[in-house]
Amino acid sequence: MKLFDDVKSPTLLYIKGGLFGILAATTALALFAAEYIGQKTFLLAICLWSSCRFYYFFFYVLEHYVGGNKNSSIFAMTVKLFRKNHLAQQSSRATFSLPQNLFTELPKSLLEEWIETLANTPSVRIERIVSTGHASPPDFWYDQTENEWVVVLRGNAVLTLENETRRLSSGDYLLIPAHQKHRVDFTSTDEPTVWLAVFFQ
Repeated sequence: MKLFDDVKSPTLLYIKGGLFGILAATTALALFAAEYIGQKTFLLAICLWSSCRFYYFFFYVLEHYVGGNKNSSIFAMTVKLFRKNHLAQQSSRATFSLPQNLFTELPKSLLEEWIETLANTPSVRIERIVSTGHASPPDFWYDQTENEWVVVLRGNAVLTLENETRRLSSGDYLLIPAHQKHRVDFTSTDEPTVWLAVFFQ
C-alpha cells in the first residue's frame, strides 16, 4: 500500500474512525480549559473538524468501504440490532394457550406436506408435520443447520440417512445431528403420518 492511497482495510478504518472520535471528545473537554490559555477558537476549529470526520466515517465510510451496502452504516446497524433484540424478547416470552390435540383436523390427502409451527423461540422450534404418502424428491437430501429430534406419532415412514435406512412407526424417534444428510423415502398412504419435530442449535 502506498503512503497516500485510500485506506480500505476494515481494521484500519475502524481505528481511523475511533481516533476521530477520541480527538473530538478530547478537544471538547479541552474547550473548558481553553478559557485560561487563550486558544478557544483554535480548539473549537479542531473539535468541529474532527466531529465532522467522525460523522463522515460512521455514516459514509462504513457503507461504501466496509460493508458495501446501505445496511453497513452505524445508524442502520443500531436499528437492526435494536429490532433483532426486540423480536428475540418478544419470541422468547412464553404465552399461555388453550389445550390442543396433535391429532385433530388431520387431512386425508394433501398436495404437499403440512408443516405447522407449534412453538418458536430463538433457541428451539417445534413443528407438527403431516404426510400423506409424501417422500423426498429423487436425489434430494436435507442438510440442516439445526439439530432435529423427530418422532412419528402416527403412521409409518422410511427415513434414509447417508449410510443406513430406518423404518419408523408410531412411537419411534431419533436424533438427527446438524448437517446429517437425510431424506424421507416413504410415508403411509392408508393413514396420515404425523411427525413431531424439535429443532434446536
